[in-house]
Amino acid sequence: MRLSEILRDKPAGAVELPPSATAIEAAALMKSEKVGAILLRDNQGRLLGLVSERDLALAIASHGAALFRMRLSELAAAYPPTANPTDAVRDVTKIMTERRARHVPVVDDGRVVGVVSIGDMLKARLAEKTQENAVLLDLARARIPL
Repeated sequence: MRLSEILRDKPAGAVELPPSATAIEAAALMKSEKVGAILLRDNQGRLLGLVSERDLALAIASHGAALFRMRLSELAAAYPPTANPTDAVRDVTKIMTERRARHVPVVDDGRVVGVVSIGDMLKARLAEKTQENAVLLDLARARIPL
């Protein structure tokens, strides 16, 4: 399965804010949009970074209440791992696991076309394994030698 198949079932685009937005604005937007990460882009639309729920939670320990007045540019994970719509789910899942990334922007020809989460990846891998299992069961029932 490819990332393009996952993105097909998700709303188009990604939730984003300018780097000058505050952490409280990001938290409010994450809540209202029901997402776990916000992309930061410059005026030309280039990806500058990503701020996740986890980034905000960990920043509370470092910055306390001052966090909520901080700019996202100070908190963002610069250069998050990115993927292409043609990338295989298993390959991106491996990268997410190795980099401990829960969200990965999907970029096509320099343009962000969506974001996949670890939940999206697990759901896709489960669907793949379920389908493989069904095929193997059909083969076993038909007694076709492998």
